[in-house]
Amino acid sequence: MSCDDNYAYDLRPIRHKDCQAIWEILKDPQVQSFNDYKSDLTKGDVYDFIQGDIEGFYNQQGIRLVIVLRSNGLVIGSIGLFNIIDGQGVLGFELASHYFGKGIMQKVLLEFFQKLNVFITTPVDKVHAIVQPENTACIKLLAKCGFEFNNELWTKHIT
Repeated sequence: MSCDDNYAYDLRPIRHKDCQAIWEILKDPQVQSFNDYKSDLTKGDVYDFIQGDIEGFYNQQGIRLVIVLRSNGLVIGSIGLFNIIDGQGVLGFELASHYFGKGIMQKVLLEFFQKLNVFITTPVDKVHAIVQPENTACIKLLAKCGFEFNNELWTKHIT
């Protein structure tokens, strides 16, 4: 499940030990410019988010996986599906800026959707993503992965 040997990765459920790595990714100005977290995000905030992700997983209302490089075990990002209600969920992801433009997130997204039912037993028919219009790289990525723009949301129908 990798782009090439340098960027071979694994996906695994997030855990509290990932707090430092995720916090460092989220406070990067290049990453921060396109996410919806506040600019003064603390490590405690991230710990709380992770706790919510873990609880959401146990309640089958969502899942967050971290993207881990096989070569060194470094967490370089995460991907998740949240607020699963009536067969619909909201997608969120981030990637360390050092790895932007390397094709990693496209492979991660495709793998995530292929394996979604391994992690979530709740049926999911639609996935929505909210993207800032100026985030053209994300828009291109979602379009490549089968999302369509409709009423200010990017939507993918899961078959």
